[in-house]
Amino acid sequence: MSALRAIVVVGIGLLGVAMVISCLPRFRRPSLAQRLAPYLGALGPRRSRLLSVPRAPRGGIAAAFHPILEDLGARLQRLFGDDGRDLPERLAAAGSTLTPSGFRAEQATWGVGGFVGGIALTIVLAASGRNISPLAALLVAVAFGAIGIVGRDRSLTRAIDARRDRARSEFPTVVDMVCLAVTAGESLRGALELVATAGSGPLASEIRAALRISRGGVPLSESLETRAKALGLAPFDRFVGAVVAAQERGMPLGEALRAMAFDVRESEKREVIEAAGRKQVSMLIPVVGLILPVAILFAFFPGVVAIRTLAR
Repeated sequence: MSALRAIVVVGIGLLGVAMVISCLPRFRRPSLAQRLAPYLGALGPRRSRLLSVPRAPRGGIAAAFHPILEDLGARLQRLFGDDGRDLPERLAAAGSTLTPSGFRAEQATWGVGGFVGGIALTIVLAASGRNISPLAALLVAVAFGAIGIVGRDRSLTRAIDARRDRARSEFPTVVDMVCLAVTAGESLRGALELVATAGSGPLASEIRAALRISRGGVPLSESLETRAKALGLAPFDRFVGAVVAAQERGMPLGEALRAMAFDVRESEKREVIEAAGRKQVSMLIPVVGLILPVAILFAFFPGVVAIRTLAR
């Protein structure tokens, strides 16, 4: 048996074993919530279909594998136990609407895609004449699957960092707008509503979420603290602290916000100057490694040619 046939046989065998295991009654048993839903439906909230969020219809392969991926994501969720850990906070900081189990389902999708990509790579290498053992092909596929899982986690981290960077650059403008509205005679809630209506960035969305929570009966200061904790941005934490202190102690808010915006702009200037200093050192690499040797060559080459001519 050739290496290509062995790899194909191993892949088909693993797929068959996974399908057989997923069909066992232990793994297909409905959850307690699913078993009780028909009997407790009358006790739940009755909502109109007009208020339901429309979902894009799934078709083809996505519809066929979606239940399996959801089940795999739920199992990963129970395996990692993220209910009390930082995954919900990271999803909230990224502004994602996914639940932890939904994120784990996407992570499982990336892992399955990496596994399939590793199998395809080994098949291509075996077809080109390379001698690859089935064990090596399995290890490559597992490694590609692990890379897919870690890559989805890294993409979430990059999304969090990018959203925090946008919020940090937006923060001085938002604070100035709130300060102008408060100084003009608006209440704090009215100023925040004006900013949330006019803005479209991460901070504006967090303020809209805080106002939406406060309309449900939660105090505005508590809702702002909740959203600040979800975003995890230090300037926004200070802004919320100043707002809470102004509400609880009657402190003047306009001057505090103006000073806060000035401090944030000064810190941004310092960061830009520090980044320019670091880039200045890295700019020496192409200058010393590429431009300087060429300049030396152009400077000394005519002299070398003249000396060789005189030596003849």
